[in-house]
Amino acid sequence: LSLIVELREGPEKHPSLAMKFNKAKENLLRDTRNYRLDSPSEISNYNSRLILEEKAWYLSNYIDEMEGPHADMNPLTMEECAAVAETSLSGRIRAEGMCMGNINEKECNQVAELLREKFLKGRVLSDEELPGTRAMKLPTASEAMSIFGPDINPIAPVIYQEVALSESEENNANEITIQCGCDLQLDYEGVAILTLLGQIGYTSAYNQLRTKEQLGYSVSAYVRKVAGGGWSFSIQVQSSVTLPSVLEERIEAWLKKFRSEIEEMDLEELEDETNSVVAQLLERDTKLSQEVSSVWGEIMATEVLPKKLKTPRFDRIERLVEELDLSEEEGTEDETVLTAAKLKVKLLQFFDKYLALDSPHRRAMSSRVYNHKSRSEYDDNVGKSGVLCDYQEISALKQQLSTYPSIPYSIEATST
Repeated sequence: LSLIVELREGPEKHPSLAMKFNKAKENLLRDTRNYRLDSPSEISNYNSRLILEEKAWYLSNYIDEMEGPHADMNPLTMEECAAVAETSLSGRIRAEGMCMGNINEKECNQVAELLREKFLKGRVLSDEELPGTRAMKLPTASEAMSIFGPDINPIAPVIYQEVALSESEENNANEITIQCGCDLQLDYEGVAILTLLGQIGYTSAYNQLRTKEQLGYSVSAYVRKVAGGGWSFSIQVQSSVTLPSVLEERIEAWLKKFRSEIEEMDLEELEDETNSVVAQLLERDTKLSQEVSSVWGEIMATEVLPKKLKTPRFDRIERLVEELDLSEEEGTEDETVLTAAKLKVKLLQFFDKYLALDSPHRRAMSSRVYNHKSRSEYDDNVGKSGVLCDYQEISALKQQLSTYPSIPYSIEATST
């Protein structure tokens, strides 16, 4: 709080603090600019998040606050920083705390009392005022045609493309993201199946797209969750020799092959993969910071929900493991008993519903990053159906999309 007072008093009274403040602004601006120079794979991932999350600032928004005409007219000042900090710490706020480690109940209450005395002086934020975000729901092929017209890309109806900032960048990148639903929709079983698909898919994609086809050094298939609770299956390839549109086609060809691999997978191999996922889920936190992060994540998942739904489910991992608990009783007709054969059927059903190219439920997008040598393909795609080239076009699209429910799957449905 003493720092806020000094910031509010301004640079004339605290010239040394003013120097530190200006240096911090310069460092922040430099770091933000440099993010544009990250690898194309990192940029493609960031760009897809701009579409997948309801509230996501574009990189230029941050830069415009620190340089340019707007920043020159209204520069960031120590006084403004102090006002924002003071409002954030002592204005209308709601505090959620957790004490863990070498601290007893009495000491916890002392910490809570100190926070109330120093910060919680104003009116508490109501549930309706709590900040939150939702995951955007990508359009299906039929929905995309109603937005863009009939000439959409069959692999990914929504495409965002960008040219790498650095002219010396040698790599292209493509990331295909296929949405599979939200926490509430997938529930424990769906998330567990998606997690297993990610485990199997990573090795398969790497072997096919990198080792066999040698498309690029960086290849990955993974499960992705964005702010708001949206789950996706993403495949990303960075290549210095292949155009993003071709990478897109090779990724889709791998997906088709991947389904055949699952169908033909030996049951013992599937059991081994499942046990590997279970072991990873049950891996104990080795540091207090990791344990705190895990518990705090469950608390924050329900923080913006109404009171009756606010209780965190700290047994989330155990519930996921239960969905992958295999029985050795192959051939049993007991529907409550999960065998490797039954799990394979579930994997294929999940794939066919969410990931298959011909599924009416598939919701996919492509994020392309071109090097300057490939600029001609970027230019040829400008104006095509479903192809977005700047943040304004992203914003316009998001105005036409719906969002997923934000309630976590760790909350059982209750009747109202």
